[in-house]
Amino acid sequence: MDERIYQVVATVHDPRTDAGMQETPIHVIEKQVRIQADRLAQKWANDGYWTSVYNQKTAECVIDYPPKGESR
Repeated sequence: MDERIYQVVATVHDPRTDAGMQETPIHVIEKQVRIQADRLAQKWANDGYWTSVYNQKTAECVIDYPPKGESR
């Protein structure tokens, strides 16, 4: 079974830039398995948010999605 080590974060700004970084994330869910984290991130991206999935052990961003669900 996949470890519950993934965090999903949804924001209203592009997480790869400094613009809007002082704003609080809209949604944050921790301790997810990878597949659940990816699905949740895609759903939030389809709802119009920038979303990122992080490995909580390494703090690495493993995938991010811009609004409208286009994977980057």
